[in-house]
Parts: sequence; C-alpha cells; structure tokens
Amino acid sequence: MTIGTREIAVSSVLGALSFLFEVVPGPPFDIPFPLYPRVTWDITGIPMMVSLLLYGPLSAVYTCLVGTAIIFLRGNISGGLFKVVAELSTLLAYASIRKSTIVKSTIASFTRVIVMTITNYYMLQFFYKMPKKIVIGLLPVLAMFNFSQAIINIIPAHIIHKRIRTFIQDKGLV
Repeated sequence: MTIGTREIAVSSVLGALSFLFEVVPGPPFDIPFPLYPRVTWDITGIPMMVSLLLYGPLSAVYTCLVGTAIIFLRGNISGGLFKVVAELSTLLAYASIRKSTIVKSTIASFTRVIVMTITNYYMLQFFYKMPKKIVIGLLPVLAMFNFSQAIINIIPAHIIHKRIRTFIQDKGLV
C-alpha cells in the first residue's frame, strides 16, 4: 500500500484541520460530556474519518498522527496516548470491515468502546494514579462517551465525504 502526492497533500490538510480543532478551546470544538465533564466531545476525529473515506487507512493514520501531535507537543503525553488509541481504534476497525456503512459504523464504534475500556482500565491507574475501584466505576460512563464520540466522528464525515465526492465528480476531477 502506497500513498501518493495528492493523498499526502489532502491528508496533511485534514491533519492540520484536526490539529486546529484540537487547539481551539470551547464549543463547538470541546463540549464536556455531561456524565463525566473531565472528558469532552470534540470534532477532531471528523477530518481523520474523512481522510479514511477518501484515501484509505494509511492516509487516515497519517492524518491522525498530524492531528494529535499538538497534544504531545503541549507535553500531555497521557492525553495524546488516549486520543491516538481512541481514534486509531475507530479508524482501523472501520477500515477493516467489508460490510455496509451502518455495520461498519456500529462495529467501529463498539471496537472503540472495547479498546478504550481496556486502555482506560490500565492507563487511568498508571497515569492518574486512580484507584482501581474508581476506574471500574468510571468504565461504563467512559464507554458511553467513547461510543457517542465515534458516532460524532463517523456521521458528519460521511456527509462531508459524500459532498466532496459529488463536487469532484461534477467538476470532472475523478
């Protein structure tokens, strides 16, 4: 699997957009999850999913790494790891399914929940020194957050992708 110049350019722009969404604080870029306001819904995953839909998994991984780089650059290693694991689990699960959009979206969302439940179980204890009992109590809430965040990423990305494809076809750029 290779990535061409056009794919790199588009993935870079989408990664920069994700990066920007991560930098700009407050709504609509960060909305506290009502059941646990320490995590926020955001739209940084939408450009990553658009990258996947346009050019495939390699472009999506590249877009994800560019988009989440700011978290690491700010020195938030744990936050960056949570974000990369969450986004990649959604993107790669979606890319690996050869079914309808609804099935792919559902499986990708549940994959994110499973991967992030395991990640949260260990990383919250390790990075934030949370007692195991508290972490276990948070896992169902974080699972709801992760499922909803996956849907927030996937649905708008499909709408955007459809419009981009229509535009490209109308202009004869395909």
